Formats: sequence, structure tokens, C-alpha cells
Amino acid sequence: MKLRYELGFAAVATLAVGLASAAQAGDAAARRIIGFSPDGNYFAFEQYGTLDAGASDSGWSEIDIIDTRTDQFVGGKPILIVDETEDSTLTLAQARAQAAGQAAPLLAKYYIAPRGERTGFDKFTFPEDMVAYNDIARLEQVSQQWLSPTYDELGISTIQLEQILADSTADCSASFDGAQQGETTGKALGFRLTLQSQDGHPITVLHEDKAVPSSRNCPTSYSLSESYAFTPDAKAGVVVVLVQRFSHGFEGRDRRFLAVTGRVH
Repeated sequence: MKLRYELGFAAVATLAVGLASAAQAGDAAARRIIGFSPDGNYFAFEQYGTLDAGASDSGWSEIDIIDTRTDQFVGGKPILIVDETEDSTLTLAQARAQAAGQAAPLLAKYYIAPRGERTGFDKFTFPEDMVAYNDIARLEQVSQQWLSPTYDELGISTIQLEQILADSTADCSASFDGAQQGETTGKALGFRLTLQSQDGHPITVLHEDKAVPSSRNCPTSYSLSESYAFTPDAKAGVVVVLVQRFSHGFEGRDRRFLAVTGRVH
């Protein structure tokens, strides 16, 4: 199987989204799916963009290589190329080339290539595009917290995201909008992902935050963008869910992607 990248953007969106080619500054990541290893043990994708005006519109790129058996980064962290200094001259093309160069040995080691199937997709998340700065807040508002895969050999009918409070070492008091219930001191917004089977019963809780890392920059909300599935020969199927994470940036909202992975027996 091959990953299907067609996005179906012919549909008229209710949200006016500007693309990177429109030269709009905004810290909203786009993503590129790299693929799976032949045994399904590893999944990789790239997210990239330009930092907002506070960092001279510097280009950045992050390549995440994830062990799907543990849902952890290979090497303990993603490959990140970024220069946040005010006088940075790092272009987007340079950042992406440097990240690709660093990732190449690992991608080759695990034979990661386009494999699998995109099973669910919210087309209004525009994951392949760097969203214009003025549209990020509206994108956050319209993004959804469930996906219904149209084709899924793993038997998943619904992917549901629920926002929850979790422990945090960062002071995230400014990120709450007042809608959260309970004590927020020492907390940050996290999420829980649940997979449901075709009969409506839960298959598994794919992910549940116990603590929110400071690298998420005190999220303001989460939503679902896409899901992927891959079933290696004689092995349990692998599911990957791409979650949008929104947070306060230098001049407004930022968007980043998180990949949650797991095995489905």
C-alpha cells in the first residue's frame, strides 16, 4: 500500500486560509508524511514553517521518528533545525535540507518509506499548508475533535479526542480561557485519545496525558487532523493519529502537530 496524499481541496472551505506562497507570516506548521518501516515499528513525518515576526521569519524544520511500540521518539527527541535569534538568516529551504540530512541515516537504517493508508482526514485542517497568520485563530475554532475513518482495515470506526487537565511544571495560567473545570494551578491542557470499534465499543485508550511537557508551550486547544494505518505481514496493525496543538506564540496562536502511535490487535 502507498500513502495517499490527495487532499481534495476542491471543496469550498468556510475558512479563508492563505498558503505559504502568499508570503503571509505566521507560525503555523505544515506537515509532510515520510512513512513507515516495513515492520511497522517506526513512523516518521516532518513539520516545518517560518517563525513569526519576533524571530525574523526564520525557517525551521522538525522531523519526528517515532517507535510505534512505545510511542516515543527514536533517540529521545525529534530532529529540530531552528534559529530563534532576531538576526537569523536561516531560510525555510535551508532548515528543511539540514533536517533531512540529519534524518537520512535513521530513515535508511529503518527502511522508512511511503507505506500505509490515510484512513481519516479533516480537510479543513489544511495539514500540507502553512496557514496565514490571520487565519490561525479561526482554524483553531473550526477544527474538530473526532474522526470517522472511511476506510480502516483495523476496524476503527471513530477516533475521539477529549481535552483534559494534566500536571505541568510550566505556569500555564495564561492559556486557560475560563471554560476548564476544577483547580488549574500546576496544570496544563492535555488530551485523551480513544479508538472505537465498528460496534461503538472502545477498542483502547490510545493516549492519555498524565503530565504535559513544557515543549508544548502551554496548549490552548487540541484537535484531530488525520489518521493513518499500516498492517505489516503477520504483525499487529499500526495506527497513527495526527493531533493539532495550538498554543500562544510571540504574536498570536501557533500550530504544531503531534503524532500519537500504537498497535491495534
